[in-house]
Amino acid sequence: MRRSSALITTLALAAGSLLWSSAPAQAAAPSGQATVEAGSTAARPKAYVRVLYPTRMRRGGSATFSYKATRLRRIEADGVVLAAFLPKNTVSKVRFLAKPPHSKCGYYASRAYCVVKLKGANTISMRLQISVKYKYAGKYYINHYARAIGFESGLSTRDYVRQISREDLIAKSKTIISLR
Repeated sequence: MRRSSALITTLALAAGSLLWSSAPAQAAAPSGQATVEAGSTAARPKAYVRVLYPTRMRRGGSATFSYKATRLRRIEADGVVLAAFLPKNTVSKVRFLAKPPHSKCGYYASRAYCVVKLKGANTISMRLQISVKYKYAGKYYINHYARAIGFESGLSTRDYVRQISREDLIAKSKTIISLR
């Protein structure tokens, strides 16, 4: 039982942040925010990020999350950060089942992340397995983020993970952990 995130995201050229590209989200915007004029053309999506996640799991079990980013040659960035922000004190183990080439992956401060150097790649994919502690049951919410970055000298991979903001949110997943 896996569920595909229907959110399509775009990697923007300016500041390397992610913007929503779905039309219903733009139509539902409050009237106080700026809108695109009818005469101007909307920006084309630059890259897509898809997240697959389980909808249910057993207590004390593990869940596998898959990320696939495509059309990466369209962005003007040196790399991409893919991250999952997990609830605190609920994870017993994080394993990366598939890492993208030229990447550094890790788990830090309840965040599972991969910092990927693009080097001409058009598609990258990542899979991670999260083992949840046995004492945790109920609804398990995880926020998924992606951000385009430019590599600078003197910055570590954790510095790039710290640059992620709420604007870079690409999906929220809800997995129900059953007692039996």
